[in-house]
Parts: sequence; structure tokens; C-alpha cells
Amino acid sequence: MILTDDELERYARQVVMPEIGEEGQKRLCDSHIAIIGVGGLGAPVIMALAGAGTGRLSLIDDDDVSLSNLNRQYIHNTQTLGLSKIQSAAAFVRSLNPDITLHTHDQRFDTETGHSLLSDVDIVIDCSDLPATRYAVNACCIALQIPLIFGGAVRTDGQVTSFLPANEKSPCFACLFPDADVEFEQAPSCAQAGILGTTTMVIGALQAAEAIRIIVGFGENLCGTLLLYDGLNASFTPIKAQRTPHCPACADRP
Repeated sequence: MILTDDELERYARQVVMPEIGEEGQKRLCDSHIAIIGVGGLGAPVIMALAGAGTGRLSLIDDDDVSLSNLNRQYIHNTQTLGLSKIQSAAAFVRSLNPDITLHTHDQRFDTETGHSLLSDVDIVIDCSDLPATRYAVNACCIALQIPLIFGGAVRTDGQVTSFLPANEKSPCFACLFPDADVEFEQAPSCAQAGILGTTTMVIGALQAAEAIRIIVGFGENLCGTLLLYDGLNASFTPIKAQRTPHCPACADRP
């Protein structure tokens, strides 16, 4: 027996799948995933990974729960208004799956603290919404050779992909968005443009599914493909993403 009786019962609907089985579930139970941002995208990611049995979760965010969050950030609720999102998210995870080990960091991710926060992480899921944070996460993941799963959402549109620094053909975030500072400054924020809760649910679910595929080792990952979601027309469009030869972020990596 690889799993305990309780684990077999809790994860029975996954263990029965030939793509996962006991060995795949054990990989999930032994994995450590960092989630940067526990808001719109982070909420469904946390829900999915806590339910799936990810053994360790590092949660990183410096924001508090506000009423305007609750149309899409379902791990938070009216009773947790005013609390830090880290406190609220931790309470949700413990109520859903007390077997998960939590590492909570009520702080903004940056290049100064990034290496220590991610030093023993297997996968990073970027659910942040600030360009500076995204660049810092990308740089740390390249330096530490950690797979990075990116997601973005606004209104009814979203996008998701993964970057695998150990793969010499994999692009990085800066390859896909070399002028992201300008683009993000010009693009409206969710507060300005609005966002539908189902959009973050779709993109967050895709990010979590990508993490599970990579951890367990089944199916095809999204490395080299930027998957666009159009919620108005219920459609997906895959776009090929290639590594940029002279990318300032990853050109020096092997």
C-alpha cells in the first residue's frame, strides 16, 4: 500500500483513474506548490489543489479581503472581510483538507525574498496581477529551474501557459511579453474593466490542471502554447509560443 486508508478514501475518484493511480496520487501528496496571489485566480487554484491532495502549499499575498472580491474569490467569504487573504485562504484549506501542510507568507513577492520563498518548491503558479511581480516570479523560476504556470484574466477573456526552464526550447514570461510594462500600464485593470467570476474559475482550473499534469506526469503540458480563452463565445485558441533568442530574462540559461 502506497497510500493510507484515509488517503485512499479521500482521493478514491482520482486513484481509480489510470492516468493517476496510487503512484500518481503519492506524487501529488509529496509535492510542494507555491501559489503567488490568492485572489481571483488563486482562489480556484487553491480549491482544486487542496481538494486534489497537494501535500504542501505555499501561499503568498499581501492583500486583505474586501467585499468586491467575493464575486469571484470563493475561498473568502463575508465572515472573513477585513482579514488578510492569507489568513482567509489558510482557514479555507484547513477546513477542506487538514492533511495539507501550509506555508503562509503575508507579503508581496519580489526578487529580494523570492529565492528563499521558492527554495524547495516543485512548481510555481503565478496568480498575481502586477507586472513587477510577474517579472520577479519569472526571474526566480529561471534561476531556480522551477516550472512556472502563468494565468491572466479580465472581463470574459483569459490566457494560460506554462514555462519549463529545464527545457531548452521553453520560452519564459519575458519571451511572450517583452514589453509587458507598457502593455499592462495601458491595459485596464479588473477594477476598471470588470471581471466575471466564471472567467477566473476557468483559467484557475486550467492552471491547477496543468500543475497536476506536470506533477503526476500524464498528458500534454502547455509549454510552448499560449491558450487563449474567449468567454463571450465559449472558445479556446492555442497560439504557439517560442523562446526569444535574445530575451534579457532567459538568454543566458542553458
